[in-house]
This record gives sequence, C-alpha cells and structure tokens, in this order.
Amino acid sequence: MTTDSLTDENNPVWFSMALATVLTVTMFRILVVASSPFPLFFDEAQYWIWAQDLAFGYYSKPPVIAWVIAGTTALCGDGEGCVRVSAPLFHGGTSMLVFLLARALYNSRAGFWAAGSFALLPGISLSSMIVSTDVYLLFFWAIALLALLRAEATDRWAWWLLFGAALGFGFLSKYAMVFFLLGIVVDAVWRHSADPVWKRTKFWSATTLALVLYIPNFMWNWSSGFSSYIHTGENINIGGDHLNPLKALEFFSSQFAVFGPVLFTMYLIIVFRRLVLGQDRPLLDDTQRRLFAYSLPIVVLITIEAFFTRAHANWAATAYVAATVLVAGEALKINRVGWLKASLAVHVFAAILLYNFDLIARTLNIPITPILDPARRMRGWDHAGDWATELQIEFPGVRLLFDDRKVMSALIYYARPNPFDAVMWNPTVKRNNHYEIMTELSTAVGENFLYVVRHDSPERASMSFTDSRLIATFRSRSYSGNALELSAYLLSDFRGYN
Repeated sequence: MTTDSLTDENNPVWFSMALATVLTVTMFRILVVASSPFPLFFDEAQYWIWAQDLAFGYYSKPPVIAWVIAGTTALCGDGEGCVRVSAPLFHGGTSMLVFLLARALYNSRAGFWAAGSFALLPGISLSSMIVSTDVYLLFFWAIALLALLRAEATDRWAWWLLFGAALGFGFLSKYAMVFFLLGIVVDAVWRHSADPVWKRTKFWSATTLALVLYIPNFMWNWSSGFSSYIHTGENINIGGDHLNPLKALEFFSSQFAVFGPVLFTMYLIIVFRRLVLGQDRPLLDDTQRRLFAYSLPIVVLITIEAFFTRAHANWAATAYVAATVLVAGEALKINRVGWLKASLAVHVFAAILLYNFDLIARTLNIPITPILDPARRMRGWDHAGDWATELQIEFPGVRLLFDDRKVMSALIYYARPNPFDAVMWNPTVKRNNHYEIMTELSTAVGENFLYVVRHDSPERASMSFTDSRLIATFRSRSYSGNALELSAYLLSDFRGYN
C-alpha cells in the first residue's frame, strides 16, 4: 500500500481495508459468542423457543428472528453460540452496507471510516453478543436506504425491487421500520424536491412488493387478535399521562454510550452548527439533508417519547446508520480524521472491557455490584436448568408450571429434555405473553404439576389444587452478588381455576 493510494479518496484499497477491518471484527466476535460463558437472556431463550415452531408472527415480535435462529441452529446445534451467531454476522453485513452508503454519498475513504466506526459502535459491540430483533432491522434498514438512493439516481428496476424487498423484510424484523417511511417524507420535504419519490410509479411497485412480503404477518396478527400490535403499543405506552424529564435526559444521555461519546458529540455539533445556528449553510447540501432526514427525527421523537413515558437506549438504533455516514463524511471534509481515530480507540477499548468483563474484574480483584454487572440477568439460568432437569427426573411425567414468562423461557431452554409441554398459570385468561396464548391449563383437570416460581409462596395457584408442598429450592449467587432464587412446589390434582 502506497501513500498515493491513501490520498486517492476513491481508490479501491479503501474497500479492501474496510472489508478486512469488518471481517476481523466479525470473526473475533464469532469467537467471543462461541466461547461466551453467559447463559441466554430470557428473551433470547424465548426467541429460540419460537424457532422450534416457525410461524409468520409471534406474540411480541415479527418472525424474522425466529426464522434466522431456526437456520443457524439447524446448521450447528442449539447451543448458546449457535443461537447468537447471526448477530455478529448480520452486523458485519450492515457495516459493509454502511461502507457502500458512504461511498455513494461521499467517497471510498469516507466509506472506510464509516464502516469501521459503525462496526465498532459500543451499541453494536453489545448487540453482537446477544440475538435481538435490532440485528436484522439494522441490516434491512441499511439495504433499503442504499437501494432507495441508487433507485432514485438510476431508476433501475433492480434497485427499486431491492428497496421493496428490504422494506418488507425490515417490517418482518421489527415494527420500528416504520421510521424509514418517516425518513422518506422528511427527506423529500426538507430537500424541497420537485420530484418526490412518491410521484414515481416504480416506488409504488416497490412498496407493493414490501406490502406483499409483509401481509403474512398482518394476517397472523389478524388471527391472533393483533397481539403484536397491541403489545408494541403497550410497550411504547402512548397513553402515558406522566411527564418524565429525567427519563428524557436519561435516554438522551444513553446515546453517548450507544453511538459513542466522540461520534455523538460530533453529530450534535453538526446539528447545532448547521441546523440551529445556520452556519456553513452553503455546505448543507442534499446529501447532508438526506442523512439528517434518516437520523435526526428518530432521535428527537424517541427523546420526546421518553419525556412523556419512557424509552430504551436501543430504540433510536436505526438513526445511527445514516448518522455514522454523516459524521464520517463531514469529519473528512474538514480534516478531522483525528476525531475518528480517537473514537475508534475509545470503542476498541470499550469492546475489550465488555468482552472480557469477568476476566478483568477477577484478575484485578475489582468488586462489582449487581447494578454494575452487565450480565446480571443472564447469570445462573444454566445451573437452574440443571436443577429443573433433576426435578423432572425425580417426578417423571409431571409437567412444569410457571407464572413468569422469563423463568419459563429460560428453563424450557436449559432443562433437559426441553419441557415444551410446560404450562403458564393464567387464571384471568388474559393474553399478555406468548405462553398465555399458546398454553392452556383449564383442560388439565386432575393433573399434577411442578410449580416453579421466584416468590416464596404458591398461594396464587395452590387454592386450585387439592394439595401443595414445597419440594425443592434453588439459589445461585454470582461473584457480583446478584442472586437467582427459585422454589418448586408439587401441586396435586388440579381442580380448575378457582
């Protein structure tokens, strides 16, 4: 590699460097996932359970995550690493799509810095260790944005159809894909486009394709009382009537951790100078407006949501596809590559700490409290599974009964053989989680059950049985002091819900 090759902003060497960087990061993350000592988070366990019964929808999420897990576990088994392996793979793909976006809007040099920055975002480093719907949402979001830009520029059918397919699969990944439609509107209005995208026939053909791909999930929701939509609405809590300025500040502050302190600061500086102060107005071209359109409204809306109710730190994740491209491209324009290097250094250091948290804490004898333990809600479930396995051996043929979906998800995964016939206690016949939809206790009159709970007493269920007795307890305490405690009761002769 020569100095001249690095001064040529569109030299193919930038693509090779970006690909090598992303592949290295991805392969390292696959090794981390494969050797991770952390049990599955209860949501991850639930996604794996969904993957055992493929459908077009599930109680709280669209189906892509279950489909992907079914694919990866079919190839390499049901271990934690195989359940999670798609996360680093898809994030690696998204990082290269970010390269293509930056190259199309700026140049290949910007593409390299954007791809490397995105691959090492703190939020992406964390997300690569677990399997979640954000993984696939970001991937299809990046494809949709790249395809739409190329479709508008070339008007080729291939790009329009790719845009439609990505939009459809984005909605099948997570309903937050709706923010992409907002970006289309803001983009056209902000740029004062005389030819907005919705005036093109091919755009409507593409959106029709997206709709066709999405219809199976809509039909599943129709048949299940629109449970996914209702759950999403409840999660957003649109009807909340309490103002939470501290929650808004908490969410906004969390974005320094998700996007990285240097990159988010740079992004805010760009927003402040160009959109608030109006500086560098001649430089606020269509590229910058477009990248703002697919990032800033998301951050603003989620911050407002947090002010009125609450918001999780990852809810604005899709904003950082465009935001990473914007920051990298603008930083190079004003020769601030040193800021990008500093950001990468911070992110690499943060990733090392995250991926070696236990080792570093134990080696340096650093006391860790449960609130500072990033894996506190994962620890102990594998051992609890061994305990549940022994219970099943001691009481053969007696089904497990739960009243907490988190406990139920983790133990269905970790108990052997997997107790897929487990039942959820649901005397109100509500449908507040997957198990309350898919399991039914009222038809099991006369049966005995092993009731596994996190609380100390089974009063909620014991009145519906002839006899109730405590048979076992489980307690696991991690080195950070976080404790997982479970109790098991043998409930005899179910008489129907009392």
